[in-house]
Amino acid sequence: MSKSIITIVTTGRADYGLLYPLINKIIGNDNFDLRLIVTGTHLSTLHGKTIKLIEKDGVKVAGKVEMIAKEDTENAICSSISTGLLGFSKLFNKITPDLLIVLGDRYELWSACMAAVIHKIPIAHIHGGEVTIGLIDDPIRHSITKMAAFHFVSIDVYAKRIIQMGEAPNRVFVVGAIGLDNIKNIPLMNREELHKFTGVDFTKKKIVLMTYHPVTLEDYDSAEQQIQEVLNALIKTDLQTLITMPNADTSGVMIYKKIKQYVKQYPYKFKLIKNLGQKGYLSAMQHACLMVGNSSSGIIESASFKLPVVNIGDRQSGRFKPSNIVDCICSQDAILKAINHVLSKTFYQSIAQLENPYGDGNTSGRIVKVLEAMDLSKKEQYLKKGFYDLKQDLDKINLQRVT
Repeated sequence: MSKSIITIVTTGRADYGLLYPLINKIIGNDNFDLRLIVTGTHLSTLHGKTIKLIEKDGVKVAGKVEMIAKEDTENAICSSISTGLLGFSKLFNKITPDLLIVLGDRYELWSACMAAVIHKIPIAHIHGGEVTIGLIDDPIRHSITKMAAFHFVSIDVYAKRIIQMGEAPNRVFVVGAIGLDNIKNIPLMNREELHKFTGVDFTKKKIVLMTYHPVTLEDYDSAEQQIQEVLNALIKTDLQTLITMPNADTSGVMIYKKIKQYVKQYPYKFKLIKNLGQKGYLSAMQHACLMVGNSSSGIIESASFKLPVVNIGDRQSGRFKPSNIVDCICSQDAILKAINHVLSKTFYQSIAQLENPYGDGNTSGRIVKVLEAMDLSKKEQYLKKGFYDLKQDLDKINLQRVT
């Protein structure tokens, strides 16, 4: 019996870290032949050429699609998408996958999924059904949902949204958030090891972990003012801040340049590390006193560490948020007020018994369990999915919770 060819697309350090446990399980499964395609910021020198992390892990790269834009304007990103569409089409002509797996809502995935639809390749989408009101990601994510044949979602509410979009309940699987698998499986660094790795002294100082991405539905130039509000607020605390790279979205370069300016001006307050890697990033989450910014990791993974999070602005508006998260607008005063609140003894006590509602760290195993039950040798049956019309209340539909 021949193996089913499963292609996974990774667009950058963030989704590769999340996909890593699934990649390993597919590689180790006798039913599947994994073909990893690398694109986006993995191939960008500015973002640390993170394809090197993949090679270091010993994961074979089956193909590369160069599509990173030289600029971060709307025109440049549209050009990047068109370049990517042609690149993925050529690769799919060569690889001919039985299934394409994608995670999330990056614009690079539009190129991959549009090409897959034309090449008659079924798509499995991870983390659909979510909402991020401040971003262009919503229409990208939801359009991928409509292109996909299968849906692996993190919690019940997102499964119901996908069913509302006309996807059949037997194609939607509640499996948990895949990012929690790494927390369960990766041996994290202690404070001394993290100090040596980052140059930031977690042993003696209270450290803030900051990840701030562009809010892509707002004006291009607003990003500069926003990141200044965040950094100016942190200057007024007695905390040191470890900063990670912003996404390669519109205004991302502007945010990066402003961060570099502050790091140079206030080296005792800020440290920028382009690529912490999954182990480094999760270790920083474990030992930081709080997280500040607008990253999805602050919404999903942070609860596993009972880490207080100040979530700034609209980027993550619409996501289900555990009780360790406090929202605030992007102004210096509001950010400072939120930081003081989450660092209080009362707040720490309020989240001491918190359990992460996004899962238990077994998501990749559940996904593989579903994949094993598919007959991908007859992939044509999965391309014809129709439109599921709701005939009953959503609360009465038996969701497929994979155990």
